[in-house]
Amino acid sequence: MEILLKGTRTEIPLRLIPYVANWATVSYLQYNFGYLLLQRFLHKYYRICIYRFIAERSGSLCLHCEQGTILLQLATQGPISSIIQGYGQVRLQSGQYAFCYFPAGTHEIQLDAGEYETMYITLHASLLEELAESLEEMSAILARLYTASSQGACLTPLEMDYRMQDIISDIRHCRETGGNLLVELGTNIRNLLNLYRKTLQAAARQKKLQDSIYTAAVVSIQEEVAKNPSIQQHTLAYFARKHNMSQSTLKRYFKAVCKKTLHRYVWEECMKKAVWMRYNQQLSLEEIADEVGYADKSGFLKSFKKYAGSNDNGSRLSHSGYL
Repeated sequence: MEILLKGTRTEIPLRLIPYVANWATVSYLQYNFGYLLLQRFLHKYYRICIYRFIAERSGSLCLHCEQGTILLQLATQGPISSIIQGYGQVRLQSGQYAFCYFPAGTHEIQLDAGEYETMYITLHASLLEELAESLEEMSAILARLYTASSQGACLTPLEMDYRMQDIISDIRHCRETGGNLLVELGTNIRNLLNLYRKTLQAAARQKKLQDSIYTAAVVSIQEEVAKNPSIQQHTLAYFARKHNMSQSTLKRYFKAVCKKTLHRYVWEECMKKAVWMRYNQQLSLEEIADEVGYADKSGFLKSFKKYAGSNDNGSRLSHSGYL
């Protein structure tokens, strides 16, 4: 996928230097709408492109695909609006991502005045075949690639949770070089695909919830908690106010649908995030306690050990020096 109109190269402003990835081939280009900070990394199995738009006025940018392309688009600073040939408009808000099929031809990114950023990860079909075996949606979009369909496609946009955001941050801030860089980027991309699979399958399970006037509220609660769980914020009182229902009704219905109390659900999601952060960010337990909403650090440590032990993680965490 290439930009049709080549902009005028100019010097990168100092304020944008922190956005530049160590591994990227970088260009700062002037267009009639403003400026584009373009970063690219090309590999035979994937391509990573980060577009940061500094739009001084409304405008558009045309992208050309020589052949059909499947890509993962992540709106790190939205909204990002695209016109996919043979499909129509796709609009991603900040923190959303989606798999798209761009057929051969010309596509368009539409811009309002403002500053925006999107990441495109173009993927070779071989990276998607295993995913297609477990997801019908991916199988259908892969079939369009194999048949060189002229009809574009976009799967349902999803919200990035803390795990997705961590992986994107790891990609952006990776400072490895040579073969180590390829291993790091390839591993992170596969982790993104696996998280996408899990998120879609969780969404499918939510659709099977017993239909009720409260179903939408329960699904909304699950989505909010999964995105960034907090034991302090995500209380029964908070969600009852937010969804305009009594605490007793919410408590009763949530347990009936989810087979556990709301407090237990939030606690488990907080502990999952704590384990994730401990393994992937090497933060102290005090820092993690703050991240998941525990003011009482001793209370968090007690909960963390309880969760690790009850989920057969205790030995592994202990041997790793995490407990």
